[in-house]
Amino acid sequence: MPDPSPELPCRLCGRSFPRSGLTRHHGLPKSKGGTADAVELVCGQCHTMIHATFTNETLATVYPTVADLRAAPELAGFIRWVRKQPASRRTRNEPRKRKV
Repeated sequence: MPDPSPELPCRLCGRSFPRSGLTRHHGLPKSKGGTADAVELVCGQCHTMIHATFTNETLATVYPTVADLRAAPELAGFIRWVRKQPASRRTRNEPRKRKV
């Protein structure tokens, strides 16, 4: 019998999750005119860190794609760390002192 919930990778950290464990990140924030067509699936921990680190304006202008986010120096340490964590680990991301 096939697994009813195959695992998919988080597009930012690469860890595998069931579909229900992934959230929809709008490359162009909805508040800046983003649509459902420009959506990437990322785990909740990565999604929270993205929005704890960047304003919607920065996401829209500087980091509109997951590839851009992967290359962001502000997330490099977090991505290195989170890739080593089991998918079952869920820690709360503290808000950054200053969003970029």
